[in-house]
Amino acid sequence: MKKRRGRSERGQTLVEGALALLVFMSLLFAVVDCGLVLVSHQTLVERVRAAVRWGVVQPWDGTGEQVANLILFDQTEAPRATTSGYLGLTRENVQVRYQPSSTGHPDDEILSVAIVNYRYRFLSPWITQTFVNPRPVLITSPMAYKAPL
Repeated sequence: MKKRRGRSERGQTLVEGALALLVFMSLLFAVVDCGLVLVSHQTLVERVRAAVRWGVVQPWDGTGEQVANLILFDQTEAPRATTSGYLGLTRENVQVRYQPSSTGHPDDEILSVAIVNYRYRFLSPWITQTFVNPRPVLITSPMAYKAPL
């Protein structure tokens, strides 16, 4: 003889399934958010590396705007129209520092580029705030370009 399920058993299965689905979706969003943070960080590192590589083989323009524009807009000049920077970066996020060579050390000419206070954005509906990276993306390289004497 077959035992019939009561209403409470069917409701229990529905509640258990909903709870299991909630846990599964939370874990899925967490994995996706971790992936987005990793991809964003690695993309920023590669973007800064490319800008530094370009900057060390060019003569220093005195301001670092060309290097910053390479990071923000993927071109040396800022666009005429107001557009947001790459991954939501602003000019305040990009720091370009140039250390000129001294008379005693002519090979100490250095270019440093950092991205500071970048805000990671999450996909999860449970995380409503953005995460500010406390550690900057920092790339430093000696200058390869030597001004003609």
